Amino acid sequence: MSAAESPLASGACRLVLTNTPGAAALACALVRAYAGALGFTPRELDQIELGVEEAVSNVVRHAFPPDEPNQFELTCRATPLGLELLLHDQGLPFDPGRVPDFDPTAEGSAQGGLGMHLMRRVFDEVEYRNLGRGGKETRLVRHRELVPIGERSAAATDAVADEAAEPVDVIRLLDADDALEVARLIHEAYGYSYPYEHIYFPERIAALNASGELCSALAVTSSGRIAGHAALVIDPTTPDRAELAIVVTRMAWRGQGVAQRIGDFLIAHARASGLRLLFTNAVTAHPYTQQFMHQLGFRDTALLPGHAPSSLRFRRINEALAQRESCIYALRYLDERCRAERHLALPAARRELIEEIYASLGIAVHGTPLDGSLAPPTGACLIDTAIHAGLELAQLRLLRWGSDALEVLRARLAQLRRERMAVIELQLPLAEAHTAAALARIEALGFLFSGILPGVDAGDDRLVLDFIADPGFDFDAPKIHSALGQRLRTQMREQALGNA
Repeated sequence: MSAAESPLASGACRLVLTNTPGAAALACALVRAYAGALGFTPRELDQIELGVEEAVSNVVRHAFPPDEPNQFELTCRATPLGLELLLHDQGLPFDPGRVPDFDPTAEGSAQGGLGMHLMRRVFDEVEYRNLGRGGKETRLVRHRELVPIGERSAAATDAVADEAAEPVDVIRLLDADDALEVARLIHEAYGYSYPYEHIYFPERIAALNASGELCSALAVTSSGRIAGHAALVIDPTTPDRAELAIVVTRMAWRGQGVAQRIGDFLIAHARASGLRLLFTNAVTAHPYTQQFMHQLGFRDTALLPGHAPSSLRFRRINEALAQRESCIYALRYLDERCRAERHLALPAARRELIEEIYASLGIAVHGTPLDGSLAPPTGACLIDTAIHAGLELAQLRLLRWGSDALEVLRARLAQLRRERMAVIELQLPLAEAHTAAALARIEALGFLFSGILPGVDAGDDRLVLDFIADPGFDFDAPKIHSALGQRLRTQMREQALGNA
């Protein structure tokens, strides 16, 4: 549902603009006032205003034919961490892959792409959504700037290995007063390398827990010492599922089952809250997180190569990574209805692995054969693009097949490579027969089959592929616990060698 179709959240505001030169000034005035009321500093407001001016000007200049009067909408919404802006229009389709890459070091002013470059520098998140007949939407997110925990005067130092470990007295949910100690715990374990940056800011931890987008559970001793932490990370756009993440046990309490107790607590809490599935992205620098997740009943469904930067580190486990960190995507169903049998057209080359993944989840799959009766897709495809610049990771999600899908994917891949994305993930609807029919041609672009991301039903299941920019990526480096994960690695390595 687009912003224009959805009711306004409490405290949000929506401005209807016309595609005239004065639209940018009106939008900037509204956003500056709105963001100022949220506590952004004058310097931050100047930066936000610059990004809004570029985004609105792009709509005015490019969304509609010249001299044709039209309207578009800007929605402002407060988030637990700051500000979300949604620009919605019914103008011409937009493909960010066709925007030229801007080089700030190049001489002259003739090159294009400056507006998109500025928006990605100003905002923490920039996302483009094609909505078909609903038009298109640009989502811009800016977080309030805070001082991270490691730069505060009371920042914790490394954990002391021989610290006395008094018994854990209780597993409970986080209180706002716990947020500072949790941020110190993560800094103690990871330095600044953990990819979920909000966990380094106590104010953000408290705000996200209050909003329900984060659900932190703690292992606490009778004296109030926090021995461990784990959390459910919930995306408001998919409230029926959560990621089990940020699992940390202090050094003195490792090996005492603390993480297991927190995990069991969160699984029970998730089930009681009506969540239907949990997933996790377990690191492969060491096998311990994977083993822990398997003990909690999670099953591997994909190997995501290079999804975290090589700066990720694990104090007293593995101090340095030789390349980008890979993750095992694993899933546990909480609602048995999610295990309903699937009727799918499976690509012949990946059929065996896909069926094995489903079998590990207790799901029966009935293959639908592909034959010459499948008509080619028609119309324009729909592809969402999300860029995580700090991780050098881009995610493409094909929502609808179209006759132009391969051409659009090729252009989008070229653009993201120019922007120096280290890994480009592509998700395809597994229930669509066109996915099986086109998979070989997509893999010919350099994408590697990574596995599947099962959802709550067949229509929610996604086939996932990854493009790795580093030709020297070592597929033998990840330490993988399960036999299924190792088979995923083997086929990925063989596919990469075939593409070389």
